[in-house]
Amino acid sequence: MGWFWGWGGRNNQNDPAKSLDNDLKQFLDEQQPRPYVPAEAPKAPETPSPKPPEQALPDTNKSFEDRALPKESLFQDGRYRDLWKTYVPQNEMAVATTTPVERVLAARKDRRQTIHKAALENCAFEEDIQQQCFKTSDLSKRLKGRMTMCHEETKAFNRCYTLQAKFLQALGYMTSSTTSDEDEEKIQMHADKLYHRMMDYEAEVDGARRENRPIPPLSSLFNSKRPAPTLEQMALPKPMEEKLKKPLSDYPPHERELVARAALQEAKLTDLTFGEAIGKFLIPDPPKDPSIKSWSIDQLERDIWQDEKNAPASTKKEGSSSSQAK
Repeated sequence: MGWFWGWGGRNNQNDPAKSLDNDLKQFLDEQQPRPYVPAEAPKAPETPSPKPPEQALPDTNKSFEDRALPKESLFQDGRYRDLWKTYVPQNEMAVATTTPVERVLAARKDRRQTIHKAALENCAFEEDIQQQCFKTSDLSKRLKGRMTMCHEETKAFNRCYTLQAKFLQALGYMTSSTTSDEDEEKIQMHADKLYHRMMDYEAEVDGARRENRPIPPLSSLFNSKRPAPTLEQMALPKPMEEKLKKPLSDYPPHERELVARAALQEAKLTDLTFGEAIGKFLIPDPPKDPSIKSWSIDQLERDIWQDEKNAPASTKKEGSSSSQAK
């Protein structure tokens, strides 16, 4: 503030600041900027930060002289044995480089892709009809297909793929690591058989409606000698039904059993693969509600698909009568 009051080069006797009050002088002195004092740099911590534990990876340079040839070798007679001395199986590498949750998620993704491939194989006939609609040599049929975008053929192929995938899920396709490829192929063939049985029933229903005949009785998809379970028997828990695309009552009567069984099979697979610890981490507990009752997947399956020994007498009579009618 010296430049403002004329301090320095001028005479102090003519300084107008002398006539100011002491409190005002003190206030003006307090308003002057303080000298800049740089802050001290923070000191580095003396203790070094702990390093993350290094992950032990399999030694790919280690030689196994006395180990038998792995199954990946195409020459089990001993040829090229020296090339397999340092081989590390893929599952050992996956265990060392991934977490359990990552391995479970990868297995579920591989299973979805396998089901997708198997469903496409079972729907090869419907897919071929769709392709012929687009690429037929008949000009009139090709023009009609272009105008309608082959709606009927595409609809049939999409429905075949959806139902085939549901049948594969319901039959437990690719749910166990101990089953052989032959067993999985049998499940795929059985899923295709059940799908065509459903298509035959739909054709019978359509024919009965056109001819004003009574609709044929509905039998179980997985046991044709027994009647299909009712909607009350297939009452799924609320958390399980919320995962469906629509309520179970909105599905056609002959598809409800398939949807319910596929949902139960997927829930059972989740319990088996994730387990309680990982399942609690990925799927939190629902809010505590006294109206929500505890349920067991095995108990639900017993309630819906009762054994013939435990089935009531009326159910047995209905099953026998329906089989005789067929």
